[in-house]
Amino acid sequence: MSIGIIVGSVREASQSARIAEIVKSRLDALFPETGAEIFSLKDLDLPLWTEDKWTAGSAVNQQWNPTSERLKACTGFVFIVPEWAGMAPPHLKNFLLFCDKGELAHKPCQLIGISSGMGGAYPVAELRMSGYKNNFLMWLPDHMILRNVEQLFSDAQPTELDQSLQDRMDYTLTWLVDLASAMQSLRCKNQRLDLYKNGM
Repeated sequence: MSIGIIVGSVREASQSARIAEIVKSRLDALFPETGAEIFSLKDLDLPLWTEDKWTAGSAVNQQWNPTSERLKACTGFVFIVPEWAGMAPPHLKNFLLFCDKGELAHKPCQLIGISSGMGGAYPVAELRMSGYKNNFLMWLPDHMILRNVEQLFSDAQPTELDQSLQDRMDYTLTWLVDLASAMQSLRCKNQRLDLYKNGM
């Protein structure tokens, strides 16, 4: 089993990337037998999606295929999503368009919103509304929003708020890993993306 951690920011030294490292450390501590891999959209440097993605052997596909295989090997995901002008970043929506070959299909995902202020809710609502459609990602019912994120998990000695958020994170990550394990056999049994490749 492996959990993929998707960093939705392309900024240098982003808070999303910092939180991704914290999530990975919690997964490693709680589930040492479960691998955790970080996928940074900054490092993936995907081109803007075009219909060439649907053409076998295209340059776009050749660039995407290694990432596609890595994503297919994951059994669940954590998406760390900053709020840019009240929206999910365009790079993340572009990434979701690329995931049309079952990379994320019927795999559970923990959604973590990031805000430097008191926002963070709009990207969560946006992704819950449409972010799953043709990739069939399964958002967990619980999500987290880390507000004033620069002040969180920043001291050597955790604050009371840090500890409370870590406890909640551990709770949701435990659900994620358990559900990811349970879903493996169901995906093998029921998944028919060859027939039903588009969500309703």
